[in-house]
Amino acid sequence: MPTGRPITVSFDGESETIDNVNEAADFLQRWPVDRRGHVYRSALNACSAAIAAQISPADALKAFTGFARVTGILVANEDPAIAFEPRSVQSRMPK
Repeated sequence: MPTGRPITVSFDGESETIDNVNEAADFLQRWPVDRRGHVYRSALNACSAAIAAQISPADALKAFTGFARVTGILVANEDPAIAFEPRSVQSRMPK
């Protein structure tokens, strides 16, 4: 179940690229028990539901991305399509 854009996470000095719901669920299963909370459970439930074809893989990966963002392990992916060019101070000045 490829998703289009991989999700990169970094935890304990190791980076990992998550390409699909199965990989996200596997990562969550390895998450430290003492760090599992509501956001973790939501992400794991979403991945399980996607694997069972109850929700879309895209929705499950959104939940996983939210988990990664909240826990501080999400690595920002550089996407040239959404890169912003730096603007000069002058270009921000009202005319």
